[in-house]
Amino acid sequence: MNLGRSPILLIVAVFFLLFIVLSIINRKSSTSLNDSDRALRTNQALNRVMDAEATYFKQHKVYSGHISDLVALQPKLATDLTDGVVSITVDSNANHTYLVQVASTVVAFNRTVQNGDVIVKSCLQIKSAGKPYCTRTTSDIKKSLPNGPTGLRGTSGATGATGATGPTGK
Repeated sequence: MNLGRSPILLIVAVFFLLFIVLSIINRKSSTSLNDSDRALRTNQALNRVMDAEATYFKQHKVYSGHISDLVALQPKLATDLTDGVVSITVDSNANHTYLVQVASTVVAFNRTVQNGDVIVKSCLQIKSAGKPYCTRTTSDIKKSLPNGPTGLRGTSGATGATGATGPTGK
């Protein structure tokens, strides 16, 4: 059999075919969470926190403000935190209002609840998999901070004393 001038080319082609075939045969599916799963779990965690706060409010006539109190009422919150799927922050004035922030690498939610009613809510879709739960994307974020309550811009020092009104100090 005469292979001509390019027996090396034939050997290289066989190795490439073997490499491609083996990579297709050995392809394994991922067992980790994908972005759609993370978005769903983030939304579920938000609902769990809000349900637990409602239960806590019925029992104690005030909101908790501590995630540790809520885990006892919604044990799956511990799983969400342990799995690293979400970050949960709950804050309350130990009265009739609380703020909850639930965030993942896909979507973030904020809710303020007063006497059982959501009075302020916002969300941010970080990745497209969060779209079923939030349509506000990072491109919707304004590129400059809004003016403070006095209408002045800029601060100087850690005390927050009012400084220059513009970027050049004029």
